[in-house]
Amino acid sequence: MTNANGYCTTTGCTNGIGRKRAQYGHLVCKACGELNAREARLGWCVSIPYSKGAYQLITDSTDLCNTNPKQTKGMK
Repeated sequence: MTNANGYCTTTGCTNGIGRKRAQYGHLVCKACGELNAREARLGWCVSIPYSKGAYQLITDSTDLCNTNPKQTKGMK
């Protein structure tokens, strides 16, 4: 699916997408895509919740607090 008019679909943005980006199916310009990515990044982190475990994607902050082995009881 390509954007027929070649402009970013973000409300209020008048930037052009570019021919190659539109061919790859992008619907937003680079600037709006960067802002969307930064906003999405604030909602998750990558951590090792257990001492000998692998890296895991943590999307809920309570999961990170509950699996911390160094946390003292009663602290939040």
